[in-house]
Amino acid sequence: MRTPILVVLVLGLCISAAAEPSLRATSGSQADQNRLADDDHLSRMKDKSMIKRWARLELLVPVSEKTRDYYLHGVPSDYRYLRPWARLFLQRISRQFRTRFGRPLRVTSLLRTVSYQKSLARRNVNAAPSTGPKASVHLTGACLDLSKKGMSRSQQSWVRNVLFNLRSKGYLYAIEEFQQPTFHVLVHRRYEGYVAQRTAASSK
Repeated sequence: MRTPILVVLVLGLCISAAAEPSLRATSGSQADQNRLADDDHLSRMKDKSMIKRWARLELLVPVSEKTRDYYLHGVPSDYRYLRPWARLFLQRISRQFRTRFGRPLRVTSLLRTVSYQKSLARRNVNAAPSTGPKASVHLTGACLDLSKKGMSRSQQSWVRNVLFNLRSKGYLYAIEEFQQPTFHVLVHRRYEGYVAQRTAASSK
């Protein structure tokens, strides 16, 4: 009688494991992100002068170094910018995270330029290239990295589920990195419309 019970327990564990959402990257993840960035008509930042020009036009918006909901770690001051909808995502998920867990999110990467990405690639063999179909989408300004460092299992699971849900609905593209302990998120333009709809619905 013990064998069937053991089988049931093992099957139950397998089902639970299978039910856990996965954001693991594939060999095509980098190319997929660039295709999605092209669908959103996102230019890549070539240099700092381009950042300044786009910031004046408000096509890029500044990101505070530290708020009660998140803080930047290792992000140079010249690169503390995002697309408006990507900053909106950061503000919302970090506020929800702090409300739930009582601590801020740690953000380790935002916008990059071609030259900045080249310097990263020289120091880190795992860094994406700065050009081509597999170039880093950080160059678009619509991408950010949320650090898993210091997160508990439940906190990581919460972030993973939120990102998986938004990815399945087409509002962002997220992958979970393990060589670098981060959640890498490319936010799509349509995310702004999603937030506007939710805000309007909640005000009725």
